[in-house]
Amino acid sequence: MRKAPLFALLMLLVACGSAAPAARQTPNTTTPLAVASPAASPSPAASPSPVALPSPVAAAKSTPKAVAFSCSSQVPSGATLALVTLRGSTDLVVRDITNLSKPVSRCAFKVCAQWCQSYGPDYMRFVTGSRVSYIVRSVNGDGALYLADLVTRKTALMRKWGPSESYFWVYAWSPDGSSLTYFTSTQWRIRSAAGDVSLSSLGKSLGYNFRHDVDSFMVGFSADGQYVAADQSANPGAVFKVVRLSDKKLVYSRIDGTMATWAGSGANLYFRTGSGIDEWDPVNGVRLVAAGLGWTNPAPSSDGKRIAYLQTDTNGQHFVRMLDLAHNPLQPKALSSLFRQGITFLNPTLVWYAEETRCGGSPCRCDDATCEPNATDRTYTHDLVTGVISSSIETSVADTWPHAG
Repeated sequence: MRKAPLFALLMLLVACGSAAPAARQTPNTTTPLAVASPAASPSPAASPSPVALPSPVAAAKSTPKAVAFSCSSQVPSGATLALVTLRGSTDLVVRDITNLSKPVSRCAFKVCAQWCQSYGPDYMRFVTGSRVSYIVRSVNGDGALYLADLVTRKTALMRKWGPSESYFWVYAWSPDGSSLTYFTSTQWRIRSAAGDVSLSSLGKSLGYNFRHDVDSFMVGFSADGQYVAADQSANPGAVFKVVRLSDKKLVYSRIDGTMATWAGSGANLYFRTGSGIDEWDPVNGVRLVAAGLGWTNPAPSSDGKRIAYLQTDTNGQHFVRMLDLAHNPLQPKALSSLFRQGITFLNPTLVWYAEETRCGGSPCRCDDATCEPNATDRTYTHDLVTGVISSSIETSVADTWPHAG
């Protein structure tokens, strides 16, 4: 599970790039009452054995509508995928990057650029290799979480809320796509085919001013699907929690955890405290693994071997770093000495990041979102095996698949 995008949130080969796919216009159908099971298709779907999903909900008059999407080809089983925007287009594209020398744009979601009655799709996630979820918001503040099936081309409404909802963007799917965990304005909840239950209260929001390099909201499942964690560190005095899913029992909590991420395998949770980076797992409990390290926006590799992150200097500028989880204590490795942001893994050994503007004479850091350094229009891929850094045609990366090894 990942935090809400803070930045614009390879060139796989320079010649591979193109704008959004010239898609076969197969219109998607909004299905408010049932999620259709994947039908037979010309090529194998990425989810050969779909699991039971939470039941869709009925739309209200104020519910913003689903966005249009089209697919030019089916997603092959076992494909490595990325949800990206491509240079020269505003579409959000399901990009098949299994073969890095020949990436294929499989599907495209239309993004409304101006004069729209709603905003979205935003906060896109892969539910499985053939299903994508996203959020749409109306101009009056109503919102909806939709699930799009790339095989059947149908869309289902999974959740809706009104203008007063505070933490609508904080959500994550279990590794098998059968459970959804999310924040409401007052509760941390989990929803599956068995029902929708509260895991805990969030407590009262104090209207705290969000600090991008310190605070975070996060929910996420462990890679083995046995645990779920929540972080609401942006609210002072909030509790960082881990719950065991088999009995919904709280197994770990503290008041100072932030910037958390599960590793891409097992049930190992890494998070930031005042002492550095701690690791929790159900066998060994918690321990300090990187003293003095204060990371931002950690992103795990799907094979469970690495975590990439941003390091912030005293001026608020960001640099891309990585931890090799096989080493103890963990030793940070610099991936670039230049200003970078938005780092994420495209596959276990290929990372993507964006160039960040220089702040100039005054510090960038402050408690307002407008003080964050902006990205330029230059983005890069970095091959961790060869060390080669290449220009990228992906201008943003919302999510990648698989999430876990």
